[in-house]
Amino acid sequence: MEELATYVAKAKQSLYFSGAVIERDLSGFLKDHGAAATAIGKDLAGKIDGIALIGSGGSWATLQTAKYALDGVLDIPVECYFSFDLLWRQPRRIGPNMLYVFASYSGETDDVVRALRFAKSKGARTLGIVGKAGSTIDRECDFSIVYGNGAIFEIPVAALVLLAQGLQPGSVDELAAALPAVPTALGKVLAGADARAEADARRFLSATSMMVMGAGPHSPLAYKVALTVVMENIRINGTYCDAAEFRHGPAEAFERLKPDMMFFLGTDQSRETTEMVLGFCEKQGARTLVYDARDYGDVHPLLAPLVTNSLTQYFTVYSAILRGITDLDPRVFMGHGVLNAAGASWP
Repeated sequence: MEELATYVAKAKQSLYFSGAVIERDLSGFLKDHGAAATAIGKDLAGKIDGIALIGSGGSWATLQTAKYALDGVLDIPVECYFSFDLLWRQPRRIGPNMLYVFASYSGETDDVVRALRFAKSKGARTLGIVGKAGSTIDRECDFSIVYGNGAIFEIPVAALVLLAQGLQPGSVDELAAALPAVPTALGKVLAGADARAEADARRFLSATSMMVMGAGPHSPLAYKVALTVVMENIRINGTYCDAAEFRHGPAEAFERLKPDMMFFLGTDQSRETTEMVLGFCEKQGARTLVYDARDYGDVHPLLAPLVTNSLTQYFTVYSAILRGITDLDPRVFMGHGVLNAAGASWP
């Protein structure tokens, strides 16, 4: 137990485990940088007729979360692309009437930098949301929001909501006003996160695969957790499925399959469908881990994933350490040039 506690304490100082300091970091961003994000939106008001969000890995999932929220409050279309997808698709709409947003913690992600330079070559307006000041993306974008900490899921979403408020005040005000409630809820929910996470990690210690399910605003987070949490850090097989799509094929596998599963239950309209799928899976013998947004307090339904993400980080850290995985920051292949073009950087 003492060794586990030592490793967990060390993990809480790492870049990966931002959940341990997210209340402080998100509150600090809203206080110190929120007005600047809104000011960028005001500067762009009337000059753009669309937004495209560009990222890779967890940053792409973050931007999908933002897109889901912004689609319901903005009159202009919001698109979301993988970095390479932008280069391959070469959308005809790209130009000065579009704002292209690029998210990268380091500001040096190879495919994001390449996508940025492609967008600039087509005359698009560009915004970087990065953790590192002076990085390539910070330097080369027309506008930058630099946040300087590890809240790589939560802060880009908050920044884009505040930017949208500047673009289109009135329809975005309610969502923007709900942002300060998120760190408050996080402080309360995470107070007991260690005990729950250790218990859940021990319960699923025998798992060799985990299917992650979410719908609505939680669907992008389910994608992120399956691929860049379960596979990247617990290092077992991870499968993502939008809960609304489960009955269109995947359900048939349960005639022979009794998987380990993680579910996200929101407080939005997707809840009923996800509850139905959860009930079916448990009836078929699945072992389930459920994160229910109703337990988080009074958080806007579109912002609930910002709370859930930190809870999954606690589960991931305990799961990894109990499996003997303690290299959550350096990792094994990522950042070591194994999967990069010569001279390219990660992340």
